[in-house]
Amino acid sequence: MKVLLLHEMSGVHTELKKGLTAIGVEAKIATFGDGWKQYGTDIALGNLNGFARGSISKTICQLRLVRHLSNFDVIQCISPTPFFRPLNRILVDQMQQSGADLFYIAAGSDAVYRKHVRDLPYYPPHDWYENERQYSDLDYLLKQTRAIIPVCYEYEFCMKRDGRNPHKVIPFPIDVLNHTQSKLAQNRRIRIFHPLNRLNPRNDFKGSKMIKDVFDRLSSKFHDVAEFIIAGGLPHQEYDELTNSVDIIVDQTNGMSYGMSAALGLAKGKVVLSGNENITKVYNHYQDCPVINITPDPKYLERQLEELLLNRSSIRELGEKSRLFAEQHHDHKKVARKYLEAYVMQSGR
Repeated sequence: MKVLLLHEMSGVHTELKKGLTAIGVEAKIATFGDGWKQYGTDIALGNLNGFARGSISKTICQLRLVRHLSNFDVIQCISPTPFFRPLNRILVDQMQQSGADLFYIAAGSDAVYRKHVRDLPYYPPHDWYENERQYSDLDYLLKQTRAIIPVCYEYEFCMKRDGRNPHKVIPFPIDVLNHTQSKLAQNRRIRIFHPLNRLNPRNDFKGSKMIKDVFDRLSSKFHDVAEFIIAGGLPHQEYDELTNSVDIIVDQTNGMSYGMSAALGLAKGKVVLSGNENITKVYNHYQDCPVINITPDPKYLERQLEELLLNRSSIRELGEKSRLFAEQHHDHKKVARKYLEAYVMQSGR
């Protein structure tokens, strides 16, 4: 089987490609490089320049891709608009006519997500929600896919609320054994990190403003035992190195479940604070999840962090649980087999 992974979202396809390759599936990635995160790609889709040069680059690269589509058995999109907008529907049709089976990973802030996430108890803020053109483009793509694969609770919820029948949730893939399990050092301050996933400071998707306020308060109270770090806009290699050096990751306050940054933290044996609501326990891989659930409540977040800082041994214990959990549920080969099962089951190949 040959698989084309179209676009990137926080390293999901990069890690999945490793897993698929490790179990004997030929996989390639086609991306823009995911901007400042600088993920690698096998097939370039052009550059992200918004001017005429960027438009020409995208048009040429994406039209070149068309003649290679028939080389793949599965094409998996992780972007609601996988191609340059003036070409998008034409190239979506070409994908469908290529003979490949199309799949869509629900993992980003697409039009279906934005439309229905407001029905949850809390959710990330957006500047706008409903855009009929974007919804129409996504609907056009989804109607041609064999399956919609959600990565966590919110995306399954929103797709079902939209009247669709998504595949069961498949966890985030992580090459766990490629990451060294960290150990909490005795003779230094505890390092607590919040990773930004948006470069625009006005975009508070992860609750970063609230997290910063909590960090500021705690840094004065625990300045002798803790160091608080907020960083974003890093290439993934630099981000990887930074996360190696921290002990606690505060991922996001606005989700029912956790994202890729949290899964990476688990693989590295970090204590992770993110979404882990009781409603997610319908999934086997959430029932013994060590992620500390947090909400958009600054006092609650502050209490959770204070308890950790006052009990250093709990950080070690939770870190060990994180690593074991990641090995059991996020291992890239195990996750890749779940995707392969979905491809075979939905397409009959």
